[in-house]
Amino acid sequence: MDENRSFEDLRSPRYPMMEASPHLLFHEKTDRIMQMVLLALLPSVIASIIFFGVRSLLLYLFAIGTCLLAEFLWFKFRKNTLPKDYSAAVTGVLLAMSLPASVPLWYPVLGGAIGIIVVKEFFGGIGRNLLNPALTGRAVLRLVFVKEMSANVQPQPLFSTGGLDVVSSATPLMNAKAGESLSGGQMLDSLTGLIAGKNAETTAILLLLGGLFLLYKKVITWHIPLCMIGTVIVIALIIGKGDSTVVFAHVFGGATMLGAFFMATDYSTSPTTSRGEIIYGICCGVLLMAWRTFSSMPEGMTFILLIMNCSVPLIDHLIIPRAYGVKN
Repeated sequence: MDENRSFEDLRSPRYPMMEASPHLLFHEKTDRIMQMVLLALLPSVIASIIFFGVRSLLLYLFAIGTCLLAEFLWFKFRKNTLPKDYSAAVTGVLLAMSLPASVPLWYPVLGGAIGIIVVKEFFGGIGRNLLNPALTGRAVLRLVFVKEMSANVQPQPLFSTGGLDVVSSATPLMNAKAGESLSGGQMLDSLTGLIAGKNAETTAILLLLGGLFLLYKKVITWHIPLCMIGTVIVIALIIGKGDSTVVFAHVFGGATMLGAFFMATDYSTSPTTSRGEIIYGICCGVLLMAWRTFSSMPEGMTFILLIMNCSVPLIDHLIIPRAYGVKN
């Protein structure tokens, strides 16, 4: 076999669906799945644009545009057919959602290029990447530009002419870490997104509804999000000594909803078995609460998910699925 020939060159025209896994016994196509994910994210995207104005919209445009262009140029360079699966658009949206609205507009360009070219295409494309592209792009930005990426931006009234206000006031997660209870107003603001934070991580109720939509459409299963959020609740009850507002802060005050439903469930970087997904979800919850409790950063969703991405091959190796037709 010619070693210089790519997978796309060897694919049989009789079986065009022989794409990246998962593909066996699965009735959904990748493009359909990605469309459902984009639809589930749309309410949160619209809300973030309302809260943070034109700056938020530009982050989405630059991130999505960069991811699409990077993938196009890569396939043009490799002289392969460009896949129309919307996965690059999903990467761009997730990256923009996790950035502060105050960052320079070249941040999503750099993060998107790293996510698509280095993390995704260098490893063979969708289904073969070890790490989540959007998370890795954000992690690089977070480690290099610490001050700018740590900023929490206060939502502005719709069509406000004033600039974005980067605040230093405590977020619900900071209050929870300090052992302080949240007021009713803080809890309501955490649900609706009217708190200082990143672009769309704060729209907790809309992210929850989007996640439930994906569950209803069977795009994702309950194993990872339920086990992850359930673990967060149990540990928050313990460290908060039964204070329900501390639990609320950890579930709705950070990036828990975005991470649990839209990032941890990424097909390419999560386990392939139900038991593996349960273990994965529990470990994500434990690591997240450990990070929030013992590190200097109140939110560690990006880094704990990347750590767990690296554990997926081991989980899949240990949790071997039952062979088809075997009862025991």
